[in-house]
Amino acid sequence: MHPLVAAVVLAIATVGYDRPMRASEVTPFGRRIVVARAETLAVTTFVPDRAHAAALTGALQLTIVLMPSQIGSVFAMRHLAAGLLAHGYPVVVIDALGMGVSARPSVADYSLTAQARRVNAVLDSLALRDVILVGQGTSASIAYRLASRDTIRVHGLLSIAGGPVDRQATSGVRLALAFAMLIDTPIGRAYARRKFSSTMREHSVDAQWCTADVMAAYLAPYERDLRGSLRALRGMNDAIEAEPLLDRLPRIRAPVRLLVGDKSTSDRPTPPQIALLTAHVANFRVDTVRAAGSMLNEERASEVIDAILALVLEAARTRTP
Repeated sequence: MHPLVAAVVLAIATVGYDRPMRASEVTPFGRRIVVARAETLAVTTFVPDRAHAAALTGALQLTIVLMPSQIGSVFAMRHLAAGLLAHGYPVVVIDALGMGVSARPSVADYSLTAQARRVNAVLDSLALRDVILVGQGTSASIAYRLASRDTIRVHGLLSIAGGPVDRQATSGVRLALAFAMLIDTPIGRAYARRKFSSTMREHSVDAQWCTADVMAAYLAPYERDLRGSLRALRGMNDAIEAEPLLDRLPRIRAPVRLLVGDKSTSDRPTPPQIALLTAHVANFRVDTVRAAGSMLNEERASEVIDAILALVLEAARTRTP
């Protein structure tokens, strides 16, 4: 089992929501799915045992698909996975190409449109017919594109502080690129961890989650493959979209919810981005989480889980035959 997956399993077994999950109630399975030549995505599935599976309404058998941002991987989704499993829902965590522990080819199309196609190929490979997409940061723009193309499969989309973007030269990519360049030496690695922790604290209101162990787990994928990380991040930074997201947003049929914290941070969706979603997505709402920054998956996981469960209920109401 991959070390990050093992860490998530431990977190799921020990973190309580309605009640603590026992290891016997969780079936984790990490795999790598080939979507094209030299393009392999890391996928981790968590399935509650049959006795604790949610009794879903009607014909819908929904799976929650979590898509971490450039910094995080499956470890960043551990609280959300634990809470959703406690409610009986299967969870799939997908690292986009160049992110987390997925492949980092030197020659690849790192555009958000290409990333959406790859995630869709993974869902095809897993035979997942009905999903709720949850995208963090820049990965939300991958989710927007996927929801606009696969309107049958996607029943809801939750963005965790991720606005609609056409270029990945965002603060998240620049931050990841800066830290990847720093960790080439032991001295640089120590400085990068301190600087990363400081940045995450700036993006949070309650920064108690920013422990040394958690920061190390966030940076682990970059430390293991520095050169590959730099290649991939530069590819993301330079990628140009062939089709603007503005043309895709009106095609989204599923309800879209954007969660933002009330603390102003550099990676918070801008008013024009929120206005774009409001104007072009038929069923859109932005909800503000009080006393929180942009790392809602860490600071306010329970409120993110509540928002996902609300989407599940809405999907059951609107899509059940």
